[in-house]
Amino acid sequence: MKRFLIISCYAIALILTSCSKASYISPDELFKDSSKAAKTTITTKSEEAETTVATFNSPVITKRSDMAGKSHLMAHSSGKMVYDTFFLSMYFENIDNLKVGNTLIPDKFMFSFILSSNSDATTYTYDGTISIADKGEDYVILHFDKVGFSCSMGEYLTDGYLYCTLVDTEP
Repeated sequence: MKRFLIISCYAIALILTSCSKASYISPDELFKDSSKAAKTTITTKSEEAETTVATFNSPVITKRSDMAGKSHLMAHSSGKMVYDTFFLSMYFENIDNLKVGNTLIPDKFMFSFILSSNSDATTYTYDGTISIADKGEDYVILHFDKVGFSCSMGEYLTDGYLYCTLVDTEP
């Protein structure tokens, strides 16, 4: 019986370890397999609802921001139409205090369409989870796990890993 318990504990530990590593990724792995990169699936709310995919362009995390003790994520899409040109801004606990595997809990969050004149084209909430998949001296990789945004422009779902350049202060 004792042997069975020991083997069972090892098996459970192995399963938990292998499952927890699923959300971690190195920059090399991410660059080799672009299918893992964060993509935003867009379903517009127009009469002719269409679904397209967009990506974030040059995301940056600043260690220090204009909010004391907070880091700041800034990312925008490289879209050309009003519905696929968006901006993401999120303030959270200083990145130096966070570890790989931690979930980001925003103090301030905004997902907005910078080409839209409609004030309803901005949301301050999201569903899903954003966690730290890896970090180094000059980068952070975030894992967007079914992160959904909804506003007057449509439904937006971001899933995958986002490589962010890490800088000391905002440019």
